[in-house]
Amino acid sequence: MSLVSEEKKANHQVIMQAIPGLNKLQAIVPLMIWISSSLMADFSSAHLVLHPQFPGNTPFILEISGNWPTDCHPGEQVPVVKSFDGHTVEIEYKIVVVHITCNITDTDYRSLVDMSEVLRRTKPLGDVLEVRVDYLGENFEQSIDLVCQSGDSCPVSPDNQQLPERGLYITPGRPSEGLLVARQNNVTAIYPLVYDDFGRGEWLFSVSRVVEDSFFADMFRWAGGDCFNCEARGSAPEMTNTGHLSVLIDRPGAMQVKVNNRPFLEYQKLVYGYNIFPLGQAGEQPLTGLEGRWALSENHGTDPPLGDLMKFLPPAFDVNLEGVSPVNGGAADIGQVSYLVTTITGEELGQLICKGQISEIDGANVCEFIDPTDQAEPLLLFHQDGPASFSIKYGRAVIAIGVPPGGRAVRLD
Repeated sequence: MSLVSEEKKANHQVIMQAIPGLNKLQAIVPLMIWISSSLMADFSSAHLVLHPQFPGNTPFILEISGNWPTDCHPGEQVPVVKSFDGHTVEIEYKIVVVHITCNITDTDYRSLVDMSEVLRRTKPLGDVLEVRVDYLGENFEQSIDLVCQSGDSCPVSPDNQQLPERGLYITPGRPSEGLLVARQNNVTAIYPLVYDDFGRGEWLFSVSRVVEDSFFADMFRWAGGDCFNCEARGSAPEMTNTGHLSVLIDRPGAMQVKVNNRPFLEYQKLVYGYNIFPLGQAGEQPLTGLEGRWALSENHGTDPPLGDLMKFLPPAFDVNLEGVSPVNGGAADIGQVSYLVTTITGEELGQLICKGQISEIDGANVCEFIDPTDQAEPLLLFHQDGPASFSIKYGRAVIAIGVPPGGRAVRLD
């Protein structure tokens, strides 16, 4: 990883301070030259993932992630498909966040490139996609398979199978809009709750099937129907196409949503009706209360001695609140919520301890399930995916060859 010297950074700050009339737009050109000449860009840790995993010639999202040596990074800029000839896609970034200086600090980034609109014009001409990325003069290239190559098993990971929770979703920074998600079997409908240019509420609708963790659908506007408080006239409303919706489901309670040319925005399931516990230092991590009746909706595992989740949890079980340790704002006291897990007939299975810690893998809150066999080590890890679901993973070391127990549970109340 290459870093700019402190001397260069200091010289740049002196230059900026010496020209009081320099505004942000005037600063972009010398800023770009300074960053490029200082070799602060670094794609050495870049990682490419397709969503879905093997899309063929159907719509997909290209995820570029990694670590950057400064706080000026691809994740806060908008990726733009510069060209695509069926074999090679060239991606560059539109600068939307202007930094006067770039602080030297390792920053994880994640950038999503929506290929659905591009594929409407040009279809892939082979089974392999060549990806070329350019950011601040630094280039990154990688080939990635669009289809499972002959002779490879290409298993689809259970972790890639994501369906959104039903209900209302909101996004920070846009408090007046939201999404209503409905789902029956594998058909998902998303209703954007938005307003037109005159501030009037609109009735929008999109429907499709989720493929692994991705959703692509045309978006339609309904207009001309009966008003809510007037007599029904029986006239059918008109439906017009208003664009396209692309969605990447990070976990059941969190989605990355792109509307037409707007950048991806994260929408999270709106929590209401359940207790909220502010945990972590200064209470910055909200944890939705888990009390209630739950049922296993997914159950897998092939590790011979362990079997699957049914060896540890029944198909339905109750989570009962035991107590809350409040947050005092200090680093030493981050608080925790404890639950007693029982069968639906009241037989104790173990204790669930939630401290609000965040998983580095999926960003979800993690709780530890402690059973009587070992009070020092969690038997299972509960990753809170949203208000109404959590994924479950085996929490101890696995010696035998196979897939350790895992799955997902959903609320029944």
